[in-house]
Amino acid sequence: MVSSLSSGARFFLLSSVLGSFAGSINGLYFNLYLKALGYGQDFIGVLSSIPAFVVTALALALGLVAGRVGYKRLILSGMLFQAVAWIIPALFPVRSWLLTAAFVGGLGGTLGGVAGGPLLSELAEGRARERLFGFQSGLSVLAGMTGSALGGLLPAFLSARFSLQPGSAEVYKLVIILSFAIFLISIIPVLAIPNRGPQNSVTLRHLLPHRRFIWALAGINGLIGIGAGLVIPFVNLFFKLRFAVPDHTLGLIFALNSLLIGVGNILSPFVARRVGRIRLVVLCQALSLPFFFLWGYTPILSLSVLGYLLRTSLMNLAGPMFSVEVLEQVSPELRGGVNAVSMVFWNGGWALGSLISGFVQVRHGFSPLFPVTVLLYSLAIYWTKRALEKPAEIESQSADRPIGP
Repeated sequence: MVSSLSSGARFFLLSSVLGSFAGSINGLYFNLYLKALGYGQDFIGVLSSIPAFVVTALALALGLVAGRVGYKRLILSGMLFQAVAWIIPALFPVRSWLLTAAFVGGLGGTLGGVAGGPLLSELAEGRARERLFGFQSGLSVLAGMTGSALGGLLPAFLSARFSLQPGSAEVYKLVIILSFAIFLISIIPVLAIPNRGPQNSVTLRHLLPHRRFIWALAGINGLIGIGAGLVIPFVNLFFKLRFAVPDHTLGLIFALNSLLIGVGNILSPFVARRVGRIRLVVLCQALSLPFFFLWGYTPILSLSVLGYLLRTSLMNLAGPMFSVEVLEQVSPELRGGVNAVSMVFWNGGWALGSLISGFVQVRHGFSPLFPVTVLLYSLAIYWTKRALEKPAEIESQSADRPIGP
């Protein structure tokens, strides 16, 4: 099926796979690296919130001009900024430089985020677009699984190879440098994606006819962003502090999580054709909620891991179909703006959630965070069902007829 996609789509997929592989390794150990350097969870929470605050501040403005500047150009610029943000903590692990890196990484993530979805939409049409979004998300997650699995072995290997103390900051720094090198390679395939002509200029006035849809999109993403920010940036710390999980086991947990999400993302377009995209999102996310409590409160590691895996895989299973549905609601030149609205509110919520979470953890641990996250997710799921769900047959008929500007 991948071979039937355009060359540009295949280059996009290759870059996504390499970037996700590198990102999973970096994400697995970055917080542990900071912890090994002596930084507390409150400061780690601040760092986790900065990129999201940058997205919140800049995404809408960048989204409105993204079509005119060019989606490929923005993605390349964003990847270069992110590469710089990855290497700074390894070279200059002091507070001022870490804060700078977080800001630069947020800028890079904003540039790539506002352009990624619209560029992907340009590289395929109709049902092929559904498959492309599903493949991109699924293959990226499976690449992340591989990175987590192999990354789980890296600290022990590097400790033995260079006679370093296991679990030390020096070992984690080497892992981060290695992930940085792989990420640089992921930039190369983007250079081969064909350039498209610029889109028409877009202003906020062009989004006003869709204000009810955009308001719902903003609210849903804001609620989920806050809930996710409370717990997701700290998963590795949760398992380390609650169960003293060794690095290789932590890598295995993340790898299994990625495997479940990746397979689900690849299969989700076929399931969505039967039940409808938004209905699939609502069903999967609602089923994920009870597993938060199993993950957060059981004293048994195996049950906590099971709860985490089931919760995360179900919550993210139909994410690509939600993205397709959102982008197909508007004409091509508005997709950057609509995508930016999603990013602004999701990342604003993530920033707020992770900032609050770090301080809550220092004083009260993780326990108060899980019920609040479930409440926020429940409100978002209800809003999704009320505002966005429509019958599958109508969805199928309208999939290739975006609403006008």
